[in-house]
Amino acid sequence: MEITREPSLFHNQFNQEHHRAKKRRGSVLLEFILAFPIILILSLAIIEFGFFSLLQQTITASAIEGSREAAKVGASTTSVGNLIQQYMAINSLNLDVGAQPAAPGQGDVLVVIEDGSGILTQTIGNSDIPCSPVGPAPALTEIKVTVCLNLTDTNGTTPIPDLLSTFGFTLSGKQLEISAMTGLE
Repeated sequence: MEITREPSLFHNQFNQEHHRAKKRRGSVLLEFILAFPIILILSLAIIEFGFFSLLQQTITASAIEGSREAAKVGASTTSVGNLIQQYMAINSLNLDVGAQPAAPGQGDVLVVIEDGSGILTQTIGNSDIPCSPVGPAPALTEIKVTVCLNLTDTNGTTPIPDLLSTFGFTLSGKQLEISAMTGLE
């Protein structure tokens, strides 16, 4: 007994599979077109959040170290400013240590140093940056250092690139203020 195949049956199966593959290719393209904007926005958000986290960590460290320096016996506003400037350089920011008290347009950062008496408040840097030190006021035996900066410049490039502004999520006009308090030596 001999088994024979009907060529028409094989031909019909091939045509059906070929037709399904063409339909599938079209749906894959449509799925990509629908998913791409979401994937792009998520990717840009992750990158921007990474830049923000790095900036926040740097500013936090500079405020803590600045308050430790300010609490030392014989510390000067210039020594505190120079220490904070070293941290600002990591993010390509400029703190004009010579601007004491703070003056308009002097660098990218404003530093406010307060002692517990409430009488001695010193500022360094750019007075154009609005800054209201956060947290409780320092006690008589404490000193508080607050570092304030804008998250983007007028171009939307530094210190954090404004990657999501095209999609309606902007950092323009947003600020970062971080304070640290240390007991006097």
